[in-house]
Amino acid sequence: MSYSDLTKPSPATATFADIWKDEIDANNKAYRETGDFRFAGGNAPATEAHFVIWSPAKSVVLSILNTATQCTSKQAGAGVRVKLCPMRLVIYEGIRTRVLDADRGCFLELDTFDGRVAPVATAYAAYDVPSRTVKTGLVIKGQAIDGCSHGIPVPP
Repeated sequence: MSYSDLTKPSPATATFADIWKDEIDANNKAYRETGDFRFAGGNAPATEAHFVIWSPAKSVVLSILNTATQCTSKQAGAGVRVKLCPMRLVIYEGIRTRVLDADRGCFLELDTFDGRVAPVATAYAAYDVPSRTVKTGLVIKGQAIDGCSHGIPVPP
């Protein structure tokens, strides 16, 4: 899984900011409504993780958005926080784009120590070709986290 910080929009994160524009706007609004204007030059805190599948005919992106307004805490400890956050599956075929909600998934936030990430947890995604399914999961200290393993079907 790769991560993008959507707090400060940039050309490198534009695709992911577009996928989540409605949720980012709602998150920004929620911050403003509480009187928090620290992020007027960008977005309120928002990060996303993604997994990309490339083929000659189409590309598929599984993205999960981490914001204060859309995620709920699942567990914390060992230098990590696990949140349940919304997921979207985006299918690009030529000029056609389909954006599909994909339920909620586990987002992994890692604490850093001296600029390095604590190596106790891993979020993963893989594409299973025969079943046309993106499989995701989360492992902390060698243990799979309950409720974090998903099989997301990729429509034809």
